[in-house]
Parts: sequence; structure tokens; C-alpha cells
Amino acid sequence: MGKVHNYIGWREAERWKCTRCGKCCEKYIVPLKFSEALTLTRKYGPVALNVNGKYYLTKKADGSCIFLNRKGPIAYCSIYLERPICCKLYPFHITRRPLKVGNPKSAELKWRGENIYLYVDSTCPGTGSGYPIRSLASKIIQLWGRYKSIP
Repeated sequence: MGKVHNYIGWREAERWKCTRCGKCCEKYIVPLKFSEALTLTRKYGPVALNVNGKYYLTKKADGSCIFLNRKGPIAYCSIYLERPICCKLYPFHITRRPLKVGNPKSAELKWRGENIYLYVDSTCPGTGSGYPIRSLASKIIQLWGRYKSIP
């Protein structure tokens, strides 16, 4: 699945803001839920690839996402408002059990009475600057909840 993520707990990162560098769109394969693959294929043609029952966005010849565009150094998504939830979640990763990286307390959050773990990909250039992740956490978790419930 493309390059490897380097997850750290959200407390270690403290802040994040998208720098619009486009590196995530160049480095990673974008997994899709079936409903996303179906919707995007209906609207844009053959943009989803089925590999052993799992769906992914296709890539351009240079290996970047099919929907990645640039205006000078600024990257933008040509389907930004309808981009996959996986893209909306990046660089965040949420689990119900801690990953085997760092101190689990640095990723721990309470949500609906249970502990969940929020990680940030430290390879993202926006990690460590910008908005306090604590203020973004609620929206990230809600989005993750939607992602988990999509068939």
C-alpha cells in the first residue's frame, strides 16, 4: 500500500494544518468503500480499481492520485468536496486499541465513555504546526465514525 506511515500520538504532534503540498496524494494508495467506488465511477468513469474485492482510486502515470492537480507549488483535489473519507481523515488514524508505537497515553482520548487512540502521520509536513489537534479531535472522530459505518 504505497509508502509507510509513521504514526505518533496526537499529544506528541499537538498541532496540524494542511500545507497543500500534495505529498499524501503522491505517496499513498487511496482505499475506497464500495459505495465511494460506485459513486465516483458513476460520475467520473473508471477511476476505481477492484483488487481482490477491495477498491482503490486509480493513479496517474506518475503514481499520483488521479484527482490531484497543481497550480504552481499548491496541490488541490479536483473532487475536494466529494473526496473519499479516507482522504478527509488523513493524516489522522484512529483505533480502538493502541498501536505498537510510542506511549499509548500520547494517543489516548475518551469518546462515548471508551478509550480510543488518535494518531497523526508524522511524515505529513503539516504535523506539528497549525491548529491544536485537541480542537480538531471531535470532528476527526465523528468523521471516523462515519467512515467505519460505510459498507
